[in-house]
Formats: sequence, structure tokens, C-alpha cells
Amino acid sequence: MIVKICGITNLDDAMAAAELGADCLGFNFHPASPRRIAESDCERIVAALRTRVRHPVCTGVFVNHPPAAIQRIVGRCGLEAVQLSGDEPPPILDGLRAARIPAYKAVRAPIRASALDQFVQAASARPAVLLDASAPGLYGGTGRTADWDWAREIAARHPVFLAGGLTPENVAEAIQTVRPCGVDAASGVEFSPGKKDRKKMAAFIQNARKAESDSAFRIESAGPADAADILALQKLAYQSEAELNRDYSIPPLTQTLAEIRSEFSTLRFLKATAGGRLIGSVRAGLCDGTCRIGRLIVHPEFQNRGIGRRLLREAEALFPEAERCELFTGERSERNLHLYRSAGYREFRREALNDRVTLVYLEKEKSKA
Repeated sequence: MIVKICGITNLDDAMAAAELGADCLGFNFHPASPRRIAESDCERIVAALRTRVRHPVCTGVFVNHPPAAIQRIVGRCGLEAVQLSGDEPPPILDGLRAARIPAYKAVRAPIRASALDQFVQAASARPAVLLDASAPGLYGGTGRTADWDWAREIAARHPVFLAGGLTPENVAEAIQTVRPCGVDAASGVEFSPGKKDRKKMAAFIQNARKAESDSAFRIESAGPADAADILALQKLAYQSEAELNRDYSIPPLTQTLAEIRSEFSTLRFLKATAGGRLIGSVRAGLCDGTCRIGRLIVHPEFQNRGIGRRLLREAEALFPEAERCELFTGERSERNLHLYRSAGYREFRREALNDRVTLVYLEKEKSKA
């Protein structure tokens, strides 16, 4: 479950949200918003934040801004993602993707299924859309509750952020009802517009995490007896990676059962199950003080439910003595890169696997894990 605290206007609130475990912070550049932040203030806050912590993901919230202005502000302020909350068409998302800026669209009911699908397909971040409450002439931050029945239908088909009137008191119910990938709060965790309440933020994040942990899957250690099932899931999950790179000779698809069984002697495996069915796995090993995490996989039918994020957290905790964590993914794997960056990982090198596949290596200090 991704937790986003939106409408940050000062460093104290940004630091408090980060310390409490927020995954994303939202900075609103809409001139009419009571939570509007000046570019210079955002630049100062993000810079100061990054001297202390390497997370959360800092997201710019824009309403009908020209694409050139969005890219300029993202660059100036050191933002890592963009939320379009106005009347922007899908090509704006396409342009941000081309500029390598993760971006998604905020939508409100009613919206045609075809239009929604276009926004999902154009998104370069996960979750792919944010579902907000509808208020004529307004662009979010109203405190009104979104239509959860409408949101649930969309969340069953697409990875979504749920926003609109979320509070510490209703976030657990919202998660259980809608099953989003992430939740977004602004007015529900404030004293006044743009001034956050630390106790409310703490309760919101805690209640969201608890609702996530109460979901119907479990994570536990895996053993050699699970090898065949893990290998089968691995080959299914990596089909999308192979399609992205047009290369079906990547190691996860060519690994043999004997090879994966041999890894149990040197690596620790975790598995996620639901109703006795294997739906996810990850493996990790300790080398020279580094927890090396690999093959984080989730069954396609169970993706975008927070399972991958949970597996990643559990893998990070396997070796308390580790000083840092390290993992890698393909450079075209935008979903994986967004997940890892939102979890506090930062790129430190790239390596060509072959003429088609380039691997991106990311790291995180264990104290931040």
C-alpha cells in the first residue's frame, strides 16, 4: 500500500511525513489551491529533505500547466513524479513519458471507460490513475469523499490511488472496500489547509498499513519443496519483461529447476500465498555487508495489490546485519523502477546484459530500509 501525503507546504511537515513512513509527498502548484506552493519553496524543501532522507518520492501536482512548465518545475525542484489533476489529455502523459518523468492522471466520476483506459495506458507511473471526488469547477483537495463503489470497479481492473475525503477514521474501510494500490490524503490530516497535523498523519499511515496487513495473503519462508512452483511463477511473471526487451533468453526464463534448487543453499527465499496458492516470491543473500535482493515476482492476477512492496520489505529485513540493500531491474521496466524508487532506492550504475537489455542497479542504505 502506497501512502501519499499531499499538499505539503513546509519542511517540518515534509520531514514529519517522511519520519512517519509516508511513501510519497505531494506539492501542489495549482494557483487556486489553498495548498499552493511556490517553486522556490518546493525547491528548498526537497533539497533539505534529501540531505536527511532518500525517501519519500516527491510528486508535483499540476492543473492544466503547459508541458514545458511542468518539465521545468520538475527539474528545478528535484521532483520525481507528476500528478496531472486538471483537464489534461493523454498526450501530455505521453510527453512526460518521453522525458522520462513518471506521471499519472487524476480522474473523477463520471468518466468513460475508453477515456480511463487511455489515461492508464499513457501513464508511466504506478498506480496509473488517481481517483478523486467530483466537485464541479474544483480540482481536488475538497475534503469530499469519492464514490467508493465507482472506485472499486476501477480498482478491480487497474492499479489506482484512492483520494477524496480520506481520514485516519475511514482509510481502513476505504482500503477494504476499494482495494486500491495507494491512498492519498490532504485535508484529512491537517489543522488547516497546508498545515499538517502530525498525530493525524501518524494515525492515517498506521491505519492504512494495518488495513494492508489484514489482507488475505501471507508471506513466509520458502524451502526447496517450493522450487518448482516458484520457477513456474518466475517464468510466467518474466514474460512481460521479455516482451519489453524482445528477448526471451533472459536468465529468469532460462533458469532450470536444478539451478533454482541449488540457490536454496546460499540464498533465503520468501513466498506469498493466498488460499494455499503461490502468488509471489523474492530471494536475497548477504555478501560483504550488502543484502542483495533478486527475482521479486508477483502473479499477474495479483499485481497492484501491495504484495510486491510487502515482499520487498520482508526481504530487506532478512539480514539485520546488512549495511545496505541492492537490487536491479531492466531499464525499460518502468513499473519496477517506480516501485523501487518509491521504496527509497536510488540508481548507482547501469550494465549491459546484451545488446538488447541494460540492467539498472539500485541501492538503499539499510538504516533507510
